[in-house]
Amino acid sequence: MLEYLAVMLVFTLPFITFAAYKKRFRALILAAVMGLVIGVPWDTISACYFHTWYWNKETLVGVWIGGLPLEEYLFMVLVPMMLIGASLIFKIELHKQDEKPD
Repeated sequence: MLEYLAVMLVFTLPFITFAAYKKRFRALILAAVMGLVIGVPWDTISACYFHTWYWNKETLVGVWIGGLPLEEYLFMVLVPMMLIGASLIFKIELHKQDEKPD
């Protein structure tokens, strides 16, 4: 049950650390908020009202908020943060390559 939480944490920590190093927390926070603003209503309507998908309660931590499991909220927050972190890294690396003399 806790494996999912551990995997999300392991994959997210490098991006959070990188953002802290580059002082780009604003982008990560914005990504997390956008993930929640878009994801919570979408999942609540889809899963709770239309029953388009479900979660196996045996494989979850067991914390439910507003009809959604904790893992779903973490997914909505951490995945956008990982994407923003990865794009920041790519942007910096591409910028470094542009500055290299031929």
